[in-house]
Amino acid sequence: MDRRTALRTLLRCTCALAAAGVGCGGEWREAVVLDAPDAGACAEGLTPGTPEQGWVEVKLDAHPALREPGGSAEVRVPQALLDVVVVHTADGCYAALWRICTHGDCAVGWKPSEGLLECPCHGSRFGSDGRVLQGPATRPLAAFPAVRVGDSVFIHRPR
Repeated sequence: MDRRTALRTLLRCTCALAAAGVGCGGEWREAVVLDAPDAGACAEGLTPGTPEQGWVEVKLDAHPALREPGGSAEVRVPQALLDVVVVHTADGCYAALWRICTHGDCAVGWKPSEGLLECPCHGSRFGSDGRVLQGPATRPLAAFPAVRVGDSVFIHRPR
């Protein structure tokens, strides 16, 4: 069998399996959400530690919207297993919330005009502290302590 025939056969089998729903799972899968410490929307007075202690530095030069209250940024640091939305909630206060909806594995987004996070897949809404405002999600988003020091925001992501 030549390469072209083999690829064509593989493609047909893949399409047939997808059409039959094989391997897709028969039921909805809830998101796997990592536990995080309870964190309020304002961690003033907190002193960040080292990367070995789970502190992740987010430079404001890379996320200038975080300089002003009301600003937000999606922050992904794969080596720290960090995927959050950071919101500058008030002067000196930051919230860092897990970006993955606890209902169905979709990335939530910040809606500044409403002051909340919303899941585009099924409409779950979350407060700036991660609590569920509207389902179908029943579990809050994990909130991580976040504090500004100089030109950086430090987020604590326990390991």
